[in-house]
Amino acid sequence: MTIGDRLQGAGPAWIVLGLAALALLAVPVLRRLVPRGRRHRGKGAVLFLATAAALSLTAIVIGGMAGASLGTLVQIVSVLVLGVGLVALAGLVLFDLVLARLGVDVPSIVRDLLLVSVAVALVMGFLRLAGLDLFSLVTTSAVLTAVVGLALQSTLANVFGGLGLQLDRTLGYGDWIEVGNRVGRIVEIGWRSTRIVTKDGDTVFVPNSELVAGEVLNFSRPTGTHRMTVRIGFHYRHPPSDVARVLLAAVRGAPGVLDQPPAECGPRDFGESAIVYELRYWIADFDRDTVIDEEVRSRLWDAAQQAGLEIPSPIITVISAGGETFLAARRLSGTIPADGGD
Repeated sequence: MTIGDRLQGAGPAWIVLGLAALALLAVPVLRRLVPRGRRHRGKGAVLFLATAAALSLTAIVIGGMAGASLGTLVQIVSVLVLGVGLVALAGLVLFDLVLARLGVDVPSIVRDLLLVSVAVALVMGFLRLAGLDLFSLVTTSAVLTAVVGLALQSTLANVFGGLGLQLDRTLGYGDWIEVGNRVGRIVEIGWRSTRIVTKDGDTVFVPNSELVAGEVLNFSRPTGTHRMTVRIGFHYRHPPSDVARVLLAAVRGAPGVLDQPPAECGPRDFGESAIVYELRYWIADFDRDTVIDEEVRSRLWDAAQQAGLEIPSPIITVISAGGETFLAARRLSGTIPADGGD
């Protein structure tokens, strides 16, 4: 068989190669059209299309042969891989270009489930037309199914956990949550894990099964408002009503502090040297809670200074072994005698 005969026999492979090449050229163009936050999508389409191109090129080199030859087998596989790649490319156009422009955000796990279902149906339909019923082969292999199920037990738990999160709607994209000692914002709920980004900019992958079975604190539900608390001590000589009035006035109008629900303030504890007051206020921008808290504390200090409210240091009486008595102010760095002695 001459080279010309081989190339003529490999006609379907040329079609696959041409389609795969055109689709690969279209991927970078589509990525530029999709929103900036979605431009990482399309890696699966590139992988399958490149594989289809490589397989079709291999089939052309081998040459189409009659019957169940190696060239024919490679051609069939290249067609299947091309179909899967085109489905992934269609998903990029539909979900990340069209629906994203319309403001419809489809969760990634739902998107992947739909694309995988279409790809599997396409592959099984093609094989069925080719005379191979893959569905009956899988269903009759009970031992193989049991082995695969046991091997993928933890993975399946995470997959069904992700589906449960999407159906239950208790967690969603953009929610601020606390899992264990980790606090972050959800950026993606995937098949195996949920990706959250902490306030320090670190990425944490939490298994979906942990989110379903464990305790999760959602700061963004149901309304997105969150109550903050500041505790501060003032001298006993200041009436609680005067202190509360000064503190509430200081926090009123602070950037990020909500007017409704209103802030609250009152005595929380009677300490050894001061009355401890608790100021409670509400915010809606949880990702700026640290900045808002710092501003509120600065305003409280300024207001206390202007109103003449004393923030006392804890005072203790120290009796030495020789019977001498002196007062000491207890500081964070240690005990400092009030009279300057040792």
